[in-house]
Amino acid sequence: MSIVVFWLEPDGRPAHQEFPAKDLLPALKHSEALRREGKRHVCISTALPDSVGQGGVNSVEGGKLPDGHVYDFNKAHRGAGPKPSN
Repeated sequence: MSIVVFWLEPDGRPAHQEFPAKDLLPALKHSEALRREGKRHVCISTALPDSVGQGGVNSVEGGKLPDGHVYDFNKAHRGAGPKPSN
């Protein structure tokens, strides 16, 4: 089991369905179907064996990621349009 879809039944009981790592698309379709049925708090949790490293950015030093790529994301500019060019 590497993918689990969780949801709440109408009476509030928690429920889940397990999927193997290779079945991400069926897990997503199942989540979609559950939402259409009116299930609440539908979410997917994964622990995929082929995932490389930790999810997300775990360190930025000097504006660069550990692999050397530039990382200049900043929430302050969200919705404010692109940076002005000089």
